[in-house]
Amino acid sequence: MGIDAQERKALADAVREASASGPREFLDDGGRPTRDERLWKLLTDQMGLGALLVDEANGGAGAGVAEVAVVLEELAAALAVVPALTSLGSSTALLRLVDTEASSVVLQSLAAGDVTATVAWPHAESCDTATVLTASGDIAVGSSVTVNGHCDFVLDAGDAEVILAPVSIGEDVVIVSIDTAPAGFAAQPMTGLDLTRGLAAIDVTDATATVLGSTDLSVALDVALVLMAAEQVGVAQHCHGAAVTWARERVQFDRPIGQFQAIKHQLVDLLMHVEMARSALDVAVGAADRYFAVRDAASATALRVAASMAKARCGEAATIVADQSLHILGGIGFTWEHDAHLYLRRAKALEVLLGSPAAHRRRSATTLLEEAARG
Repeated sequence: MGIDAQERKALADAVREASASGPREFLDDGGRPTRDERLWKLLTDQMGLGALLVDEANGGAGAGVAEVAVVLEELAAALAVVPALTSLGSSTALLRLVDTEASSVVLQSLAAGDVTATVAWPHAESCDTATVLTASGDIAVGSSVTVNGHCDFVLDAGDAEVILAPVSIGEDVVIVSIDTAPAGFAAQPMTGLDLTRGLAAIDVTDATATVLGSTDLSVALDVALVLMAAEQVGVAQHCHGAAVTWARERVQFDRPIGQFQAIKHQLVDLLMHVEMARSALDVAVGAADRYFAVRDAASATALRVAASMAKARCGEAATIVADQSLHILGGIGFTWEHDAHLYLRRAKALEVLLGSPAAHRRRSATTLLEEAARG
């Protein structure tokens, strides 16, 4: 179910209004935020966004990646302390790619807002998808297996009820769902650079998990990269807007600082970063939605290239704009009380999560060269 530009704008306006209060009351100095339960309930129960990317057969809205990207962009612009990227985004996308009866059960729970989920990417510091968790048991869909292993840098793992993870069972790789309540699972909070998002290391010791099925994990990673790029554009857009507003209001030598040529040029340069990032995101979102519509090798290759380029472009743009806008704000931007440093923290954390810009430029270039060699 696609929606037109007017409906997409209405969705963005609704999410922006819902998340306008900001993150401050949910943060602590140790980088372990508390979920904004009021906002999360509003987003999932009242606005039904938990079902946005869920297909209609599983009780969802059947929307595309484009609509989820709109939501994530607005929530990132507000630094909302909710598990939108993980539960509404990457987890739901992974389950749709697996597409089995067992994955449908989890999808329906997400659509109803009964649980939140996150994905334990094997190597969150890179775009490597080699598994780190192992399991023993039957690989049949719906069967129970015993999982062991350790995984670092899992977003929102401390609050999620379900962990989705790729595991190795012999020579096979399958996606499993791990219930975080029973014994055998432990999430150790980690202090992260981003103070607005929870981060944890998970230890799984003889934990029981359900086999959901298998999928091309690199495609699931690509969709996650596109959704992360949407957050990065939201951060960049907000920071540029804040800098422009400040340049109009701050007066020096009886003139708003925005009238000085140096500031004008800097703001235009930052706007170029924002617009180039948004263009890269639009291409990647289109590629992701095309893959969900037609799951063939050509659409997978196009998604891989577009996702990596968006992650590289949007990651650098978010960091550059957040950093330079902080300097335009001047002394007030360097204070703890101002949110500028929170946006820079989010931008820098997203820039390196699941691979640096340099790594993704190599990945996209390698994919294109391999495709040319086959052609």
